[in-house]
Amino acid sequence: MAVTAAPSETTRAALLRRHGCFTLAYSATYQPGLDHFGDERGFLAFKQVGGTALVLSDPVAPADQCAGLIDRFRAQCRDVCFWQVSRPVAALLAARGFLINEMGTETRLDLDSYDFDGKEKRNLRMATNRMQKRGYVTRECALEELDGREVQALSDAWRNTRSIKRREVVFLNRPFSLDNEIDVRRFFTFDTDGKLVALGFFDPVYEDGEVIGYSTSFKRRLPEADLKAGHAITRVAIEQFKRERKRHLFLGLSPLADIADAEFRCNRLVSGWFRFAYRNRAFNRWIYNLQGHAEHKRDFRGVTEQTYYASDKVLAIPRLLRLLWACRIFG
Repeated sequence: MAVTAAPSETTRAALLRRHGCFTLAYSATYQPGLDHFGDERGFLAFKQVGGTALVLSDPVAPADQCAGLIDRFRAQCRDVCFWQVSRPVAALLAARGFLINEMGTETRLDLDSYDFDGKEKRNLRMATNRMQKRGYVTRECALEELDGREVQALSDAWRNTRSIKRREVVFLNRPFSLDNEIDVRRFFTFDTDGKLVALGFFDPVYEDGEVIGYSTSFKRRLPEADLKAGHAITRVAIEQFKRERKRHLFLGLSPLADIADAEFRCNRLVSGWFRFAYRNRAFNRWIYNLQGHAEHKRDFRGVTEQTYYASDKVLAIPRLLRLLWACRIFG
C-alpha cells in the first residue's frame, strides 16, 4: 500500500499534545518502524506486514474526526485490522462491519483519589517496606546522571530472563530506548552500594497541550534484585505524580485478560484462541506470561477498561500470525 497522506513528525507531535490522552498515544507517535496516515486533523499509526496494515490503538485525533480518518485510510488500504482500540473506536468499526474481539484490559489509576490504604493493597505496602529494609533507594534521574552502559546492561539482563530473549517485543510495546525523549520520566532503584538494580520509565499522556498523566512503558530489574522492586518504583512514581497534581497513571495492557465478548459481534474462533492462550501453561511459560502481567496490575486495584481487536475478515489465522510477526514474537 502506498500511503499518500503521511503527516510530518511536527504535525504528529502537535496532535499528540492536544489529543494524546490514551495509553499508546506516545508510542503511536514516536515508535520506530511505524508508518502514519493522516493530516493536521489527526493521524493513525500502523505497521504493514505482508498485505495487511495493522493499526496500533486509537487515532490521535479529536473524537469527531476519528470516523472520517478511518474511512479515508480504508479507502487506501482494503486489508486492515485494528489492535488495542478503545470501546468508542470499536463501536465505530462495528458499525462498518468489523468483527470486534476483546483483547485484554488496560488499568488506570486516578491519582487524585488514589492511596495505598486497605487490605487489598497490602502487597504494595509490603513491597515498599521490604525495599527500605534492604537499603534500596529509588529516585528520579535524568539519563545523563547515570552510566548508559549500566542501564543497557540491566535491560539486557532482564530481557535474558524472558521467554523472548534475543530481541525487544515491539508494536504493542515500543522498544526500550536510552535516547532523550520529550517528557518521558525515568525512575531508578539502587542498592546499598549504589549499584543500579531496577528501573521504571513512564511515557507522558496529554490533553489540550498539557501533560495530564503518564503511562508505564518499561519496568525492568536485575535477575538477582528483589522481585517486588517494580512495585516499589511504581509507588515512588505515583507519589511524585500526585504531588504534581497529575490526573492519571496508566499501567498498560493485561493481554487477553478478562475476555467476555458479550457486547459486540465477534469472531468466535479468535475468542476461543485468546481464552486458550491466556489459560495455557505452555503459552505463558514459553511464549508470553499473560497471567503474570494481569496479576501484577491487579495488585494496584485500579480502574480496568477492556480493549479490542477489530477485523473485517472472517479468516483469522493470517491476521494473528502477522501480529506476532509485527511484535517480533515470531520471525
